[in-house]
Amino acid sequence: MTRKRAIASRDKLLGRLTNLGDVLRGSLLERTIHHSSGCPKCARGEGHLLWVLNVGYPGGKTRQLSLRPDQVPQVRKALQHYRQVKKALEAISELNQQLLRLDRDESRVKESEQ
Repeated sequence: MTRKRAIASRDKLLGRLTNLGDVLRGSLLERTIHHSSGCPKCARGEGHLLWVLNVGYPGGKTRQLSLRPDQVPQVRKALQHYRQVKKALEAISELNQQLLRLDRDESRVKESEQ
């Protein structure tokens, strides 16, 4: 890959990194909770559906945030956006590594010519 092509590819990826305020990291979980007593639905074993955003942190810690059903589509979209941004950042990092290699090799060629 040429330097010009690597820079063009990187710039194209950078152009995709928009709306970074709309990203969420974590997993969307569907859980069923059961009340200990006094709820006919739970007494029948049905329970209550609950959506949770689960986010892991260093040290094995997790945080869970209960969601309203109307928030689920927004959270799904933000999680997908996070995955796309992460993929683009990985690709940009790879291109930057290639540029470093090209710079290094180009520098070696210039030194050997002197």
